Amino acid sequence: MSSTTILLLSDEISNLECVIEQVLSIRVEEELKKVPVNVLYKLQGNDRFLISEWRQFEDYSNDICKLTMPDGADIRILIREAYVETSRQLKNMFDKEGHLLPKVERIITENIRTVFFEVNKKVYAILYTTYSTSIKKIKQRLFNEDLQIEANNIDYSINGELFYWLLYIYEEKNRLIAERFEIEAIAGFLGNIADENHKIKGESVDTPSLLVTKAFVSKYHPFRALDVMLKYDDYRLNFAFNDLGECSLNSGCRIPNSTYDKEISSAIIIYAFIIPLLDKLFKNDKDWSSQKKKDFAKNVGIEVIKEIATFHGINLKDI
Repeated sequence: MSSTTILLLSDEISNLECVIEQVLSIRVEEELKKVPVNVLYKLQGNDRFLISEWRQFEDYSNDICKLTMPDGADIRILIREAYVETSRQLKNMFDKEGHLLPKVERIITENIRTVFFEVNKKVYAILYTTYSTSIKKIKQRLFNEDLQIEANNIDYSINGELFYWLLYIYEEKNRLIAERFEIEAIAGFLGNIADENHKIKGESVDTPSLLVTKAFVSKYHPFRALDVMLKYDDYRLNFAFNDLGECSLNSGCRIPNSTYDKEISSAIIIYAFIIPLLDKLFKNDKDWSSQKKKDFAKNVGIEVIKEIATFHGINLKDI
């Protein structure tokens, strides 16, 4: 399925009506550069320009719509496609005889599904890509970047301790996060050892049982991402998310009674409901503390030592 990035729009964009008026109205026509003038002026219509604009996504309505969250609340959404044309390198714009190629052969196009939604009096945009070049193009051409996008989206900067907390819930609390809300599986993680250049990754249908996961936890190494299957009532959200607020949607998502594509409804529910709920429950969990984390890591470390000792036939008294 898809990977997503979330942007927080500025306070000037206070609702979806503002999105329609100030963002979706943006259309950019950029004349070709570094092309001989005599060649440029022979081109007709849009062949002379690089176009960037917001388009209708498939057959979805261009109107403001609603999506119901697992708790019954409705949020307002807008669905569009970001369309951006950029030139290939100059040497790749001409044929062997030096003639300018047809437009379709000399441009790169980005078609990125985008969902805008309102929550807590703020407006966010979900871009269905984590590719930095594509995101940069969209920001530069289809937003007034300096005015319309917040530089730091702290709402979705995930505290790394939350990943530890979820593992603790899974292992020590019978997987129950809250009433009607549980962790069905943890299928992978990404973390750092020593610094940003040293990464470790684990993948399994039962990641918490992996020796590499236990060793990682026992040393308090920082988590950067977690791959989870969460269940809230009849909703199942199967996704990986990282500390930057990026998500990778997996095929196990189940959204009951949704009229939207599963990738659209899943991403909105994850960002508008699941992640904020996790953050709230994590911050309000009085049972979780730095000492609880230390005790959890210590117990996991003991398991690691015992498992390795058993594997090698080592008597712990000889260590």
